[in-house]
Amino acid sequence: MASRSEDDASASDHRPWWRRPIRIHPGAEAMTWAAVAAGAAFRLLAYASNRSLYRDEASLLQNLVRLDVFDFHTTLTEYQLAPPAFLAIERILVRLPGNVVLTARALPLVFGIASIFLFRIVGRRFLTRGAVPIAVGLFALSDWLIYYSSEIKQYSCDLALTLAALLLATGPPVDGCLPIRRLVAMAAFGVVGFWFSYPIVFVLAGVGVYLFTTAIVRRDRRALVTLPVIGLLWMVSFGACYLVSHRMLDQGRFIWDWWDFAFLRIPPHSINELKLECWQLLNVFDSPSDVKTPLGPVATAFLALILAIVGVVAIGRRWPGGLFLMTAPFALVTAASALRQYPFHGRLLIFLVPMVQMLVAQGAATLGRVGGPRFAIVLGAFLLIQPASDAIWHQFVRPLYHDGFDSHGDLRPDLLDEVGAENVELGRSRR
Repeated sequence: MASRSEDDASASDHRPWWRRPIRIHPGAEAMTWAAVAAGAAFRLLAYASNRSLYRDEASLLQNLVRLDVFDFHTTLTEYQLAPPAFLAIERILVRLPGNVVLTARALPLVFGIASIFLFRIVGRRFLTRGAVPIAVGLFALSDWLIYYSSEIKQYSCDLALTLAALLLATGPPVDGCLPIRRLVAMAAFGVVGFWFSYPIVFVLAGVGVYLFTTAIVRRDRRALVTLPVIGLLWMVSFGACYLVSHRMLDQGRFIWDWWDFAFLRIPPHSINELKLECWQLLNVFDSPSDVKTPLGPVATAFLALILAIVGVVAIGRRWPGGLFLMTAPFALVTAASALRQYPFHGRLLIFLVPMVQMLVAQGAATLGRVGGPRFAIVLGAFLLIQPASDAIWHQFVRPLYHDGFDSHGDLRPDLLDEVGAENVELGRSRR
């Protein structure tokens, strides 16, 4: 009798997913670790290049060196804003001996490198065997994630905390119940995390719903009593962080006018607005998720959308709870943008990159299994060849500087720029 594949064996295993052994093919594991090593090396090279400051970096740096470590009542200049705990640690770092720019970029670098290792673990929990090296490759070689791992901004912190939250949410229960240590860790993580990352609220909201729902299904009384208390602690911490951050933000109209195009018009009031919303949603695959192929940005975005839909179906059939954890932040940030509370664009969505790339990778792996081993290899290589060549080019031939930023201040022109700036101006002109 022919032996079944590990994925097929796992699918027929009726034990809960957390009790199934992890089986990773040695070749897939080797490719995954090679991607991790390459990603860490590229991030270190980008940091060591000590590129010139981008204007937003320079503006934030002034708010680091000019203000006291725990000064959270003074309005930040140049319309800058960052989470209070992130600001405090950065202000401590810039007061250490050494190059002030490199010390200020050290914290984003630590979070950026840590996120690669965290992503590998998250990928093994959420994806099938063949999808893991593709996902880790996309993540490790992304120009966006390499660049923002050495910029004086909190975006790589958003990324690492998102991955940590997914890991905490999916740890195995003990005798069908959430262990006390994990509940305490979840409470502490949320209370502290809000002060390091603003968009972590979207991730933790989904985590809270997931944990409470699974506690109901398992009839975990301890979790059912404890989770509402944890949720209350999270809300108090988030509210306090919001008040402190609101006090530091310049209350002028500029920041709202600048991001006006990035607030989704839901529901759209015209065909043109509907088109704009579709392009903005599709743009997530290009910027910041950095899914790139030789087909060009527009065709690649549609290909990524198809792969992500296949990935949604595959993960949903295998583990509906995992699919919810991956898609809930996307739905929540979309709602927040429609309410004009959070811009849906570019670097502010970096925290969604792990989920988007995992869905694309799972879709590719699923189609690869249908098409056979050769097709799977070709499809995986097709998704990784452009990111790999771009990473090598920008680290060894032409460094990736922010002098080519797009009309919205992001790393490079995105899909909205590709389809025409007039579409973006349509979004701005409504108010």
